[in-house]
Amino acid sequence: MSSPLKITLRIRVAFAIAFAIAMIPPVAYGLVSYRYLNSQVLFIANMQTAKVSKYIYAHEALWQYQKVRLAELIELHVPQSTDSEQRILDNDGKSLLTVGESPGRLQLVRSAPIIVSDRTVGRFAVAIPLAPLVLELLVFSFFSILLAIAAYFARTIPLRKLDHAVRQLEDSKNALEQRSGQLIEAQNMGKIGDWTYNFDGVELRWSDEIYRLLGYDRDAFHPTRKSVIELCSSQDRGRLLETQTEVVRHGVIRSIDIKVRRADGEYGHFAITTRLRTDDHGRKTGIYGTIQDITDRKEAAEQLEKLAFHDPLTGLANRTLFHRRIDEVLRRCARTGEISALLLLDLDRFKDVNDTLGHAVGDALLVKVAHLLARTLGNAHFIARLGGDEFAILLEGVTSLEESERIAGEIVTVISGMTVLDRIEVTVGTSIGIALLPDHGVTSDNLLRNADLALYRAKEEGRGRYKVFEAGMNEAVQQKVALALDLRNALVSQEGLSVHYQPQVDLSTGRVIGYEALIRWNHPVYGNVPPTVFIPIAESSHLICDLGNWVLRQAVLQAKRWLDAGAPTPAVAVNVSAAQIWNSDLVSDVSSVLAETGLPPHLLCLELTESLLMDQNESRVRNVLKCLKEFGVSLALDDFGTGYSSLGYLTQLPFDKLKIDRVFINGVNNSERSTELLRGIIALGRGLRMTTIAEGAETQEEVAVLRELGCDQVQGFYFAKPVPAEEALACTLRLDAIAMAIDVPHPAKANPQNSPLGPDARYS
Repeated sequence: MSSPLKITLRIRVAFAIAFAIAMIPPVAYGLVSYRYLNSQVLFIANMQTAKVSKYIYAHEALWQYQKVRLAELIELHVPQSTDSEQRILDNDGKSLLTVGESPGRLQLVRSAPIIVSDRTVGRFAVAIPLAPLVLELLVFSFFSILLAIAAYFARTIPLRKLDHAVRQLEDSKNALEQRSGQLIEAQNMGKIGDWTYNFDGVELRWSDEIYRLLGYDRDAFHPTRKSVIELCSSQDRGRLLETQTEVVRHGVIRSIDIKVRRADGEYGHFAITTRLRTDDHGRKTGIYGTIQDITDRKEAAEQLEKLAFHDPLTGLANRTLFHRRIDEVLRRCARTGEISALLLLDLDRFKDVNDTLGHAVGDALLVKVAHLLARTLGNAHFIARLGGDEFAILLEGVTSLEESERIAGEIVTVISGMTVLDRIEVTVGTSIGIALLPDHGVTSDNLLRNADLALYRAKEEGRGRYKVFEAGMNEAVQQKVALALDLRNALVSQEGLSVHYQPQVDLSTGRVIGYEALIRWNHPVYGNVPPTVFIPIAESSHLICDLGNWVLRQAVLQAKRWLDAGAPTPAVAVNVSAAQIWNSDLVSDVSSVLAETGLPPHLLCLELTESLLMDQNESRVRNVLKCLKEFGVSLALDDFGTGYSSLGYLTQLPFDKLKIDRVFINGVNNSERSTELLRGIIALGRGLRMTTIAEGAETQEEVAVLRELGCDQVQGFYFAKPVPAEEALACTLRLDAIAMAIDVPHPAKANPQNSPLGPDARYS
């Protein structure tokens, strides 16, 4: 068979021949015609030159002036068929006489000298057109090219067909070789080997890939049908034989996943595909198929199943598996009448840990809690992580509600307290909501909702505790959710919210030295909502930061108005929630409002409760308070003695004032122990060079004891209740006037009847 190279050479030869056919005849014709025309023109030029020479010889003196006679002489001897131009030129090349029309730009010119008496007197030039010759060449070339093309195609068409056929065969051969290689490579990559078994033989034929997959030596192991069946696991042998029997009987293709023992003794997962082999007459001659190692795929499927139903961080069951399990438990409870319980818990202040210490510490805390739960409950109960810091526990087969509460109490105790994670101390706690199956819900959604309501109530009552679902919780929670929404709307529209101001009195002079700003909410439906009601709602619905910033801005703006109006005591104290330190940029907020209003920083006092000292990361508290002090803002520790009360914090954090909670003031004049305790607190403040402020003073006797013990400042209903800004300044002027009018520098020297508010004043 001709190779593509030989065929290509033949095609090139055919092209050369065609090229010669197209070029040689026109070129030869052109050369011959040109030579003929050239000789013809030269003949005419020589002939005319001889005639003109004789005439000039006879008329040598006047020949140049006898142009008409010369023209007649030239025309007389020019053939009529000759389309030419004849000219007589002098020795300078100047035309003396021109006979005939110009042959155009494409012309052939030949000349001969005019010699008279051995003297050249000029030249005779003859020009004929070459256009006819060019036209003839074009026509001749056209037919030559047509002939060449015909010859080329007549020769090459069969050759090209042959070349195409040869190339197709070679491409098919290469594709077959490539596909065979790809098939082998695909089998290697896919861990697939092929096998064949003939019914008239004993051994199976294994491909090299099967030996490689199973790790057997071709020379040492002979794959007979019996030996191959014995490689299968005992529980899979019968299934394989049944499958192959079905293939032989019905001629179908079947696949089955089985375990096969490798040469190292380990079992792997393999997919066996079987197909029936028949001869040309349809007789069954054997079976054949493939074997594929699917161990990795099986393990990946198991891993995916684990990921689908387990939390990747803690390894606990996830929400999907939890719903499956709780549905199973509900069906079992309905069938058997047994009691189970759902415990829904989340971690107290987990968001603070994430925000202040980072997500890595937060994740480590979740893992630690998961381990604590697993260690506490063991394998007797089902534990799941539903997401974030929310966990669910199914107590299966508990005998009573009391047992569920006992377990919940153990969990609260185990989780609560200080935990060390990677040398970082983290304070953690948990709250738990309990719902009984099936008493508190017959579906997983109902149970979760009711357990969540109980959890909400547990957090509301102070965190670090458990609560069992009660029927009335739903209505109470819905009311609080509605109040939270109304509070959010009030913040947006700034309608219904206001700030009242309670004077703070200097006990040494009896004069008002500042005000504490207190928020009030006049609800459009419920009227005045007490702060003890809506402040916890603001905290639980994450509105406390926005609410605190709003009060801060309003109080600073009012203080600046008083300052601009010339009021004697425009200083203002604003309460700051711990959430404003952990969950917002308090330093930036204070800096912005001071810069915007222009209020001198020393006229602003921020009151922080002891609850912030119970949270994580003392360094963050220290840094925030340090930045605030650098602004010139004064800091007061509010409600001292009712919370954390760490003396270490008092010495390390830059507080300027110590506010004594009203619990230490109430009835102090009637209790010697209360008096001594109050004396110690005031002495502690003085020893730390902090201004002491007593809040909640309601009687003259309480004020007298405070003055006697050396308390610096006081506020309470005895002097004035919190009032709107326009009334606060008038109250201040009245108190200052009373202080100046009496000998003892205090407005209520006589008895409670002399209080500026009268005998019915109460603290709020």
